[in-house]
Amino acid sequence: MRRITPSAWRAAAGTMTVALFAACSTSPSTSPQQPVLTQPEANAVAEVVATDAASLAGGATLDAATGMPFAAAPMPGAPAMAMPTAGCTPTRSPSPPTNSDGDPVPDSVRIDFTGCTFTGEGHTVTLSGSIDIVDPTPGTTDRAFRTRSNAFTRTVTNSTTGTTRSVVENGVRSVVPTADQVQLADTMTTEYTFASGTTASHVRKWLATFTADQAGSIKVGSRLPSGDWTIAGSSAYTSGTNSYSLSVTTSDPLHYNTSCSVEPRFDSGTLTVQVTKGTTSTTVTITFTGCGQYSVSKSAA
Repeated sequence: MRRITPSAWRAAAGTMTVALFAACSTSPSTSPQQPVLTQPEANAVAEVVATDAASLAGGATLDAATGMPFAAAPMPGAPAMAMPTAGCTPTRSPSPPTNSDGDPVPDSVRIDFTGCTFTGEGHTVTLSGSIDIVDPTPGTTDRAFRTRSNAFTRTVTNSTTGTTRSVVENGVRSVVPTADQVQLADTMTTEYTFASGTTASHVRKWLATFTADQAGSIKVGSRLPSGDWTIAGSSAYTSGTNSYSLSVTTSDPLHYNTSCSVEPRFDSGTLTVQVTKGTTSTTVTITFTGCGQYSVSKSAA
């Protein structure tokens, strides 16, 4: 029998090591790319985006008598509460405001919501901050108006669960209504506090169009009728140490239904949100299936 000398054994072992190293080096050196969002993170993005979409209805018209918005606290799952309401008596400054052209929009007035609290259907709502309402065309009788939210805060507490969610809004909305449509430019920042206590910031530039179901049904100084919302725009979303760029579109118009008693008052429609971090994107799809109900799915963009 031929014996393998120690030197030959060492040479063979070295050859095997090189071969094994070469084989290993041909395997993938990078792990699969991780998704931008987990499902719970996608759900959180959807909650904030749905809340901001629902708030457009309240910002699209104003009460001709008081200059106040008609809706408050459009938090998903919370009851749809109309404004004005008992327990909430905002102050106007100046009072009465000047109205040079006699249309429903005062030249300039601040509505201060300090001390506004009301309860309904197991929820307590507290409002604070202020909204400035300006007539951009004070010498022309028309329907256009502009609002500026100054730390306008909506806090909603569920008396059954004891959980509280809140929204703080700052920014400007420009609104041009006709009898058939409303054009709305939304340049706002939302600071959102979830029921868990975690927070998120949503800085957006949206263009939205509302088209009434029944032509000619948008009345001066009245609540918005049922109809379709289309939304398009970009935004920045930050929660904790994570920051994302968002692109929002309505792949299917959101149908706003005034008979809904739960927010959001959309009974159909789809919001598509492309969420990007670095060079990776995830598409979050928010599908509204009934009053106050929606599903959230995500997929690679």
